[in-house]
Amino acid sequence: MPVCQIKHIPVGSRLTEDVYTPLGGLLFTKGTVVEDRELEILDAFMIEEVSVEAAVDGTVITEGFADGKKQVTAEGKETSKPIRKRQSESGIVEHLEKAVSSFKNLFQHVQGGQSIPVLEVRNVMTTLIKEVEEQSNLLFILKKADNPNNYLYEHCVGVGLLSYIMAKWMKLPEKEWMQVALAGMLMDIGKTKIDPKILWKPDKLTSSEFEEMKKHTVYGYELIKSAKGLTQGVGLAALQHHEREDGSGYPFGIKGDKIHTYSKIIAVADMYHAMCSDRLHQKATSPFLVVEQLLQDSFGKLDPKVVRVFVNGITQFSIGSKVELSDGTVGKVVFINQNYPTRPMVEINQTIINLADKRNVWIVKALV
Repeated sequence: MPVCQIKHIPVGSRLTEDVYTPLGGLLFTKGTVVEDRELEILDAFMIEEVSVEAAVDGTVITEGFADGKKQVTAEGKETSKPIRKRQSESGIVEHLEKAVSSFKNLFQHVQGGQSIPVLEVRNVMTTLIKEVEEQSNLLFILKKADNPNNYLYEHCVGVGLLSYIMAKWMKLPEKEWMQVALAGMLMDIGKTKIDPKILWKPDKLTSSEFEEMKKHTVYGYELIKSAKGLTQGVGLAALQHHEREDGSGYPFGIKGDKIHTYSKIIAVADMYHAMCSDRLHQKATSPFLVVEQLLQDSFGKLDPKVVRVFVNGITQFSIGSKVELSDGTVGKVVFINQNYPTRPMVEINQTIINLADKRNVWIVKALV
């Protein structure tokens, strides 16, 4: 029977051998039919391959794992299929830094009075997505590209990438994914029209300066509206990404269903990336603590549906990552309970700790 990579197991396949956890406990018995729940548990325990019978519908499954991967059909025929390799952390950071550098040049181009170079902006995002979107460690490496002098540009690129991923998770039509990504990348393009003395001021803004800074939303909408190749949703995202569900946001204080879907997505991506990054007046926060904050803000501030999709998606990305706990110990995330997404099961010295039951300990840092 073929040995199959977990990510290629078709739902409905049947296990031909018992499956054990890394610590030796029996997880599934021979003959278990693999459904979505079983796949989630296998992935959570970092089990990379199991022996299965081919699904009855003839779905292609994968045999083998490191070298010479083969695809096998239910009839036993082999086909070739390229497998994308996981990039190193330095490789991902290099792609991010290249995108940030390109976007910085485009931003300064608009600051100089030119229109938004839509094709160039699209090329930056398309290239970046092509290189890094399938990397499972991506969302925890975004913060590794931190450079205080480039925060604005890094933030725009990071939010654009997160927004693209969220559009996929929310199952928006595929034709909209890139528009959502561009909306995220261009959300702060209106800051090109803000007085540089205010935009780059190292100290806290005065109330009047903050009121001026808030105008970047309107400036951004006007710039995008006059550009060719961008949809209305991209412009509305620039205008509305600081609006909140309860009407407490700006520039207009609109509520709920008056806020465009792109704006709701970007509001979540904006907050997550900002809080996970080192900023001028605030140090980076652990992604897990940021997720807790997002869940709190989903009651009134952010769209609960968008937050839930994001939290479910991003916490699954954390499986396998190293984390530091509040008691100083270091462990590896092995399972996410969707009822307690910020309090996963963590393996420490071959012992599984369930943080949902251990309320006096929490994750303080993700160690990529």
